Amino acid sequence: MGQGRVIWLASLATCPLTALMPAARPGWSLCVGAAGLAALSLGGVVRVVAQSSLQQALTPDRLLGRVSATARFVSWAGIPLGGVLGGVSGAVFGAAATLWTGAVGMTLSALPNLLSPLRSSGAGVVPVPRTPA
Repeated sequence: MGQGRVIWLASLATCPLTALMPAARPGWSLCVGAAGLAALSLGGVVRVVAQSSLQQALTPDRLLGRVSATARFVSWAGIPLGGVLGGVSGAVFGAAATLWTGAVGMTLSALPNLLSPLRSSGAGVVPVPRTPA
């Protein structure tokens, strides 16, 4: 499939399943909520692996460390802020409303990748020629 297609397809296929989490109620439907969380986790891992592979294939060796560190910092820097905002939102609006908002937001987050050149990228990416060590 190629990294480009996997990046948008993983999110598009698994993020809508996060709607199963706020739909869960006490009893057997907790398994449905757990399935939504498992799908989200699977899609996230697949997307991150494909995204990192694409990033490494396109980045020249001399910049690879800087690009990787910057990408990691930018992507991980929002986690504490998201945790605080999620906690406040849950306290103000309730857990279900916060989870529904998150499900919609995560599903919509696939759109920029879906509408980008990644959608029509070929079966793979030609890596940047590496210099011998």
